[in-house]
Amino acid sequence: MPLDPMILDSILGTFKTMVEDCKEKKITGEDFDAMCACYARMEELGQSTDDMNVFNGTMMQENLYGKFSDHYSRALGAYAKQAYASGEKTYDDASLLKTSLDALKQSIQRLRDNYKEMLRLASGEYNEAQAEKGMDYAARVFKKSFDQGGGFDKIKKDVKQQNKEAKKITPNMFDNTVEVEILNDPEPLIGPIQKLIDLGEQPGMTFPRFLRLQIETGLDKAMQGTGVMRNGLVYTLEFTEAIAANPYYVDVAKRKIEAFDTLAAGNKYGIPDLKELGLLHQDIDHEMDAHIKKWDGIKRIWEKMMWNLYDWSLSYASFAPKIKPWSEAPNPVQATIETQETTPGIFQEWEKLLAKYFGMSFMDIFKHPTFAYDVDKNYFWLSQGLTEFLIEQVYPQCKPFNRLPDAIIQQRSAFYPFPNANQDREMNPDLHLPAERYRVFYNKKFGEGYYETKHLPVQKNDAVIAESWNWASFKYK
Repeated sequence: MPLDPMILDSILGTFKTMVEDCKEKKITGEDFDAMCACYARMEELGQSTDDMNVFNGTMMQENLYGKFSDHYSRALGAYAKQAYASGEKTYDDASLLKTSLDALKQSIQRLRDNYKEMLRLASGEYNEAQAEKGMDYAARVFKKSFDQGGGFDKIKKDVKQQNKEAKKITPNMFDNTVEVEILNDPEPLIGPIQKLIDLGEQPGMTFPRFLRLQIETGLDKAMQGTGVMRNGLVYTLEFTEAIAANPYYVDVAKRKIEAFDTLAAGNKYGIPDLKELGLLHQDIDHEMDAHIKKWDGIKRIWEKMMWNLYDWSLSYASFAPKIKPWSEAPNPVQATIETQETTPGIFQEWEKLLAKYFGMSFMDIFKHPTFAYDVDKNYFWLSQGLTEFLIEQVYPQCKPFNRLPDAIIQQRSAFYPFPNANQDREMNPDLHLPAERYRVFYNKKFGEGYYETKHLPVQKNDAVIAESWNWASFKYK
């Protein structure tokens, strides 16, 4: 959903007026085109999200206010020079300089206003109030469900009490101001713009000299916010390394920083050309997109296949009708029978897709980098013992019209923690480690111990008694 039109108009109104003014003057040229591109990007962001934090954060990261004002000044300068040379208009240096500086001052004011608004929207008070409004909306839409739970007022009271208790442990659970302060501080953008204003306000400064000096000193480039952009690229890299969901995302983040640094090194002011940088980043995205999709496609199929083997084998356990998902069916016993009868055919279809699109067999899965990566990053959900059991004992039996032999059923049942809930041999005991990596990253970025003020502690599943994965001993790699 887009931002509210009234809010967006109040933010972009001044810049829209500048664009219309240039159009009325029939101003053309590279700077006018760049100015219009900045404004179009502003409008695009306003239409692409209804989240003011996302909108303001992107506006600041791309420094659209500063870049618009810079191109506006240059477009006016080129227009005045042409009009003066043709005799159409008397040259007014002071007016042009003032108009340019006013535009720069407007961009600083807008940056500061937006930052204040971001902090307001990130505050605990605002977000807690929004959560309550969300409940009120849900109560209107799902009234029957709330009535079945004891009525909306009771549920709302319970949630408020739960939040009150939770805030004793995680006091910042609703507050995101620290993140905004660190990731969206406008001062690194404002500093170079202010230097440009100071240059323009020097005694005796003329508009042509102002334009020339900002180029000669590199202030025009510094004002583009490239330092903030690089910080954003570094944050993306750190985040993708902490999440570690797909190695190609990490490669993309690294290569974008390398492209930035290479172009910066070739510029005497240490600032990359943003147009060239944008094209390089597009090339990187285009090149890596195929790798990312292939990686995700292969992983998606083998995840389905492993779940098929897991569910099919477990559905034969005597206690299967008493556990999810079968216990939630109208007829749990019949539901287990349906799983037993339909899953082998579904599994075979996934095998065919894996062979057709990726040239892989089921056994190739365990030699593929996607599987090794998931094990290494602690994302693969099954224990090594159960995985090897599914490969060796269940996979050969998973064929249409086939039934799992009783001896294998007994072995399979022993992996599941039923009825002893503290003896889980199914799950990977290290599934908590991705969350732990994220906790370390979060505290490093926003302050030691800050994660703990927002989230419950990362918990290890103590019911799991399976051994951690030992890739060296895995027989099918």
